[in-house]
Amino acid sequence: MNPITIYLSTCDKTSYILPATIYLYKKFINTMIPHFKILGFTKPELPDWENVEFISLSSEPQDISKWSLYLHDYFITINDDLIFLALDDFFPINFINKKAYDYVFDYMTNNKNVGFCILGQEPNGGVVCDELKNIIIETEDFFIYERKKHINYQLVLQPGIWNKKYLCKMLSTQSTPWLFELNNTYIANNDNDYYNICSSKNLEYKNCILPFCTNSSLSSKWNGICVLGLKHEYIIELINNKLITNNNLMIGCGNIFINFDVNNKLDKSLFILMCLCNNITSWIQLYSDYY
Repeated sequence: MNPITIYLSTCDKTSYILPATIYLYKKFINTMIPHFKILGFTKPELPDWENVEFISLSSEPQDISKWSLYLHDYFITINDDLIFLALDDFFPINFINKKAYDYVFDYMTNNKNVGFCILGQEPNGGVVCDELKNIIIETEDFFIYERKKHINYQLVLQPGIWNKKYLCKMLSTQSTPWLFELNNTYIANNDNDYYNICSSKNLEYKNCILPFCTNSSLSSKWNGICVLGLKHEYIIELINNKLITNNNLMIGCGNIFINFDVNNKLDKSLFILMCLCNNITSWIQLYSDYY
């Protein structure tokens, strides 16, 4: 079994979401024993869980404009060849496909010119967005392909597996998390030393490595916590374990959402109606199976 260490990048403003995020990773990666390394500044309050380590990136006041450099200076010092990295506020919503994870881990170990693998159904919805260059393997259990160059969102900070050298190369240019994807997608699209891979055929494909909500749970664009795609009973688990409160939980985000109701499971037809009325068919493909 390949060991799995999950690095979660956090900051003082968002670290309160970590207990919920870590709980969901532990729940959905239950066939393995994940170890968590939390990369931040001020040590957050976390449940007394085993295999969770906090690493301070700087003793100085955090400067979000130097976000990439803080991570670069840490990752350049570690021995891991592959890094499972995500921001702290992306919620996994379904169980890991261990066969797909093991295959990609071994493939990237043996092919040093693979830079990055996105774990979920986004960012571009897989091959339906005409980003497939070459099928690496297709089985009844998983589907892995090489992504073309010159596509949108070549790099994202949603959960992914990174070649450490490639990651450090991309982090070496100073940027915020928001600019990282935009600026480094251009760099990655013009990088001839590495190529990137994906584990999803389309938005409805559930055999990707790890389905997650492609909208972050937190954002300055809305008040509340986005729990889009999480089954009702999983949200209840988070509430009962005091990992999130039952205030401002949103099935959706921005101005398009239905408030989560502890006592009433959201009807699938109502969820689909909300999506159709707001012309967000991608949410139907990604999440309707969970309602």
